[in-house]
This record gives sequence, structure tokens and C-alpha cells, in this order.
Amino acid sequence: MELIFIRHGTTQGNLEKRFIGTLDVPLAPQGEELARAVGPTLPQVEHIYRSPLTRCLQTAMLLWPGVEMTAIEGLRETDFGPFEGKNHEELQDDPLYQAWIGQSDQLNFAAMPVGESAQQVVERVSGALEQLTADAAAHGYQRVGVVSHGGTMMGLLSKYGRPTRDYYGWMCPNCGGFRMELNQDTLELTVLEEYKG
Repeated sequence: MELIFIRHGTTQGNLEKRFIGTLDVPLAPQGEELARAVGPTLPQVEHIYRSPLTRCLQTAMLLWPGVEMTAIEGLRETDFGPFEGKNHEELQDDPLYQAWIGQSDQLNFAAMPVGESAQQVVERVSGALEQLTADAAAHGYQRVGVVSHGGTMMGLLSKYGRPTRDYYGWMCPNCGGFRMELNQDTLELTVLEEYKG
């Protein structure tokens, strides 16, 4: 079975470099335009599995118009706790944020002191992958779309993506992603093609 795994289109929070996480924000006009442009370049799918958040619903509708969808709670974005809705400038005097970023200004999601840990994200999205795999197999789908979030994709693919990459090696732009072959027994996802959004 093939999965076309795509990150949602651009939101205003993305443009402002905010931690939007579980906040339910819509696509920005630029995000809608991007999804409309990317859609025709993607293979057709028989079904879409998506995060329950609005930005993923909107993206899925624009990428693959008219295709039926199933929302899976486990595909939502990382919960950033009190950092949600804020950006670096607004958090730079927050001691908890400073403890997280240290002196490097390079975020280490595995060491985030609030919200969901990287390990919790991996466990949650692993359950979501098991759920969608079982559902797709029960319906006999050969190729499905998955519309989710950057953190969700990095967490999932750092565990199941092949060839292996580190967590940040799976970062992709809005409307970027991967066409992958899913091994239904091991849940390994082998990259067949990469999309740059």
C-alpha cells in the first residue's frame, strides 16, 4: 500500500513563526493557493486520512477534491503547552523557554519542558498509523493520502521512515511530504518520492 503523506498548507501562524500546535487555525490565503498548486502534481488517492484540525481538512479538500476522508485524532500536531500561539520574540524572556533553547537557539523537541514530549508524540502517531493501516487494509485501498503536521510527520518518520534519518531530517515545508510504500506488518514506510511543496 502507498501513502502520500503531506504537511498542511501555510497558516498565518506559520508565516509568523508561531507554535500553533493544537490551536485550530485555518489556512492563510497563501496556504490555500499553495495547496491548489500542489494538488495537481500529486498522485490520485482512494481515501484521505487527516488530522482533525481545520488546516488539514482545508488542505485535504484542496489537494484531492471530492475524495472521502477520515479524521484521526492521533494525527494532530504536537501540544506545545504554554508556548502555543507564541513565537520566539514573545517567548525570549520566558525562563522556561530559555531553559529549553539554551544558548544555541536550536530547538530540541525531545527536551521540551512543557506540553507533549517527542516520545509521547511518537507513541501517539504510531497508534494513528496502526489505526489508518487497519482501516485502509479493511477497505482494500492501494493508495491513500495522509494530511497532517510537521511535528507529527517528524515523529512518525523518525521511527518508521526508511531509509532512516534523524528527527529533523524529516522536516518538510508546507504542502511538502513523501510518497511511501507501507509495510503493513512492520509499519515501515519506505520513501519512493519526496515532495518539496
